[in-house]
Amino acid sequence: MGCASCHGRVDDMPLTWRVATLQMDWCLDCHRHPERYVRRASASSTWPGSRRADQEEKGRALVKEYEIMDATHMTSCDTCHR
Repeated sequence: MGCASCHGRVDDMPLTWRVATLQMDWCLDCHRHPERYVRRASASSTWPGSRRADQEEKGRALVKEYEIMDATHMTSCDTCHR
């Protein structure tokens, strides 16, 4: 995931503020649908441009390549709360 996915575009913020709610349901959306957010590791520190039209298609391939667990495992409480 890119930094801006959670933190927003801090390079454009005169004063840093919270962009996302950071509540559990916000986190779970990504855990349930990682194909919407996953990017190549080499691009994780670059600012995302506009959302790619083919994000979910490319994301599904990356989920498989990076062996990201399925939603059942990714939404299990102990995935994050060990």
